[in-house]
Amino acid sequence: MTLAGALSFIILSINPIGGALISIPLAIFELKYSPWLTWAAAFPLAYVQVPVVDLCWDTLCRWHFFRTQLEKKRSVLVEKLLSSEGAFWPTLLISPLIGPWLVMALMRYARVPQRKIALPIILGLAAWCAVLTAACVFAARTASK
Repeated sequence: MTLAGALSFIILSINPIGGALISIPLAIFELKYSPWLTWAAAFPLAYVQVPVVDLCWDTLCRWHFFRTQLEKKRSVLVEKLLSSEGAFWPTLLISPLIGPWLVMALMRYARVPQRKIALPIILGLAAWCAVLTAACVFAARTASK
């Protein structure tokens, strides 16, 4: 385990675009990390986006441009997510698909605190990372036969 490999895994896992989708195959195929270590490190690192958005939200909302852009971009999916006020299953299912940072931003926009949606986001990320890790392990074992 090299420092450069570990740093690239960490940075890619925290990355809001791609994130675990890129870092898990890197860890399994290139860096030869254990699947358990990969899974156990990937989903908490992917969750780092949530507190960052939560902490920066107030600063972003002070910008008039930011607030006006949020108002323009409302869609049916956004309205459904906001009306759920952090309901467990919709948040769990949508967070790995659109990104935990975007779910947190939408929930902050709807004035839902992080503590209400932390568990479904973490569980959604854990499940997503488990599926990706299992797929990479399966592909590695299939390719080696």
